[in-house]
Amino acid sequence: MFKNFTPKEHIAGNAPMKSSAQRQIRAKLLEQMPFLSLPAALPSTSSSAAPAAQPALAAPQSDDEDEEDSGRKKGKGGKKGKGAGPGGKGGKKGRKHDTEEEAPAPGAEEGAAPAGDEESTVLDLIWPKKETLSLIKCREHISIYAVHGEPLFFQHFDGPFYPTLKILHRFPDMLPRVGVDRGAIKFVLSGANIMCPGMTSATGYLPPPSTNIPKGKPVAVHAYGKENALAIGLLAMSTDEIRDINKNIGVENITFLGDDLWKIEKL
Repeated sequence: MFKNFTPKEHIAGNAPMKSSAQRQIRAKLLEQMPFLSLPAALPSTSSSAAPAAQPALAAPQSDDEDEEDSGRKKGKGGKKGKGAGPGGKGGKKGRKHDTEEEAPAPGAEEGAAPAGDEESTVLDLIWPKKETLSLIKCREHISIYAVHGEPLFFQHFDGPFYPTLKILHRFPDMLPRVGVDRGAIKFVLSGANIMCPGMTSATGYLPPPSTNIPKGKPVAVHAYGKENALAIGLLAMSTDEIRDINKNIGVENITFLGDDLWKIEKL
């Protein structure tokens, strides 16, 4: 799909999407790829907020000690009756002052764990809710969705959404996976579709029958002995059919390492 893709020749338009359209895209992505709805904690906010509360708790203690010391000095200088009076008042003031200073502490604890962080998802890490999604319309009915010019997802006609390979490498479990043997690697990296025998061989991989992937689903294509996916494809038949038929095209090659989409940093 992106083997001979050049932005100047193939891009027809680039514009930010309306808020309503962005909500629709977000909902479709979450529906198609459940992995994107998994919680994604952001520990940096809570860890930085915790130490800030410590100095606030230490300040009232030093004030109390100063007032108590001054109360003792006044008590020693005057008579017992007079000394007891101011000293007692000083203690009450100190206790009142103590409660006033400790009152903001619950607010600091609330700020340490904002509700927004608890609701963050994997999709929020890829596409933050406050960032505007741009629609880049290309020839041959290809739509690329980008934030600040960085391609995140793309779509052909009204078909399924695909992450770019760079996004998939950041989140490898976003798509179900199939594997090809070593002999198929060079063909996949040249843009060729993936034949069934390349996935049913001893060094290929298909999910077990209990987790059959139906036809028309995007998959991550991995190579034997390699950690990251080398391509993203569309199943031309279910994984059970690939195993049973074991001939013809099993996966249509959509995008692969080194194609023109992979080379693009910004659009």
